[in-house]
Amino acid sequence: MDDHETLMDIALAEARAGRELGEQPFGAVIASQGRVIAQARSLKVSSSDSTAHSELLAIRAATTGLGRRTLDDCIFYGTCEPCPMCLGAMFNAGLKHLILGARLRDLGDIAFAFNDYSVERFAELVGWDLTLVEGVRQQECEALYADAAVKFSR
Repeated sequence: MDDHETLMDIALAEARAGRELGEQPFGAVIASQGRVIAQARSLKVSSSDSTAHSELLAIRAATTGLGRRTLDDCIFYGTCEPCPMCLGAMFNAGLKHLILGARLRDLGDIAFAFNDYSVERFAELVGWDLTLVEGVRQQECEALYADAAVKFSR
């Protein structure tokens, strides 16, 4: 098992823990040099906060914990391709590496409809030199969404 799989396992555990609490099953981890800096699960349902995405919560925890605004030396792990809001936050935080499990295009009717949106299109639009690795623990990540009890919403 490599570092990407190990760290994605932590993101999967966050997503599963959130699902058990009635949340949308999204998990995120931010790491630097193989060490977890922050991890989070979605809290949109319990907090009634439409911005309480796992990605934003992880970025907030990482920047607060490190005492700085940028995370350019960190790697972001997400169980699913981030929405435009979360990807914008990653861009603004200076993240340069994104590791994904599930992709929206592979989730079919389960996923949100963002037309032709993708991480790659967003990065091209804003001129972001982003390294993307996809398909890490893909089957496990996709399974989170196939049997989710909570309706996905933006």
